[in-house]
Amino acid sequence: MVTVVNRMKHLCLFGTKVFFILVLSGACALPAYTRENSWKELNDKTVSLLQKKRYADAIKAGEEALKVAENTFPPGNTCIADSMNLLGILYRTYGRYTEAEPLFHQALAIYKESLGTDHPSVAKVLYELAELFLLQDKYAQAEPFYKQSLGIYEHVFGSDHPGVVNVLNRLGELYQDQKKYAEAIPFYKRALAIEEKASGAGHPDLASAMNNLATLYYYQGENTAADSLYKQALEIYEKEYGKDHPIIATVLEKMADFYEGTGKKNEAKQLTERVKKIYSNYQK
Repeated sequence: MVTVVNRMKHLCLFGTKVFFILVLSGACALPAYTRENSWKELNDKTVSLLQKKRYADAIKAGEEALKVAENTFPPGNTCIADSMNLLGILYRTYGRYTEAEPLFHQALAIYKESLGTDHPSVAKVLYELAELFLLQDKYAQAEPFYKQSLGIYEHVFGSDHPGVVNVLNRLGELYQDQKKYAEAIPFYKRALAIEEKASGAGHPDLASAMNNLATLYYYQGENTAADSLYKQALEIYEKEYGKDHPIIATVLEKMADFYEGTGKKNEAKQLTERVKKIYSNYQK
């Protein structure tokens, strides 16, 4: 059951990573030779299959791409690292952690040697290693890799660049999973501030972050801050989806739990009734 849950957690977050995968897959310039073109076609095919969530097919293509890369390029070439990193992601998706880890470490060594220790490709593989350990609840091993990755992204892009948001959120999740809410909150707050600056105050993507941060405030006993964020998230979702969309019900459920837990029984009851009504409308 834990493996299934962790796999689902990874899949739910996959969409936020596609950009970085594409960056890595295009990290090296290729001469127009047949075998090199063959590798590029296989690598691009692997990325495409991964984006389409055709994981079994992607693994086959990724394994073939790595073989071609190792037979085509000299040892230490970044194209080999590209294929290693991509195949590591695929193995991890299937819970094949012991096969994924050495691929990430080999890719990391190649990128550091070829591109330098502060290159975004290095940061990406550090992030993937952290993900590998987080999915196994190995928090102590995941934490330093996330922090190293964040440090490189901040150095390259700046501390307020949208490129650091994903790592900030994952660090927040790492601490949240360990019930270290006071340590998680600053990372979520910082990620939210960056996204708000980049996307605008009413963007739908902010509502999910607000909702999660509100729950952490609730756990910390900061009920005024929690209440405010829940209401802001609800307002954004209602404006985007309307008041009777199922996604509204998920926010209302969390708000109802919050009001129930803080002694506001009437408010909780009203929200619960509204949730039932929304769900009943979609069951007809």
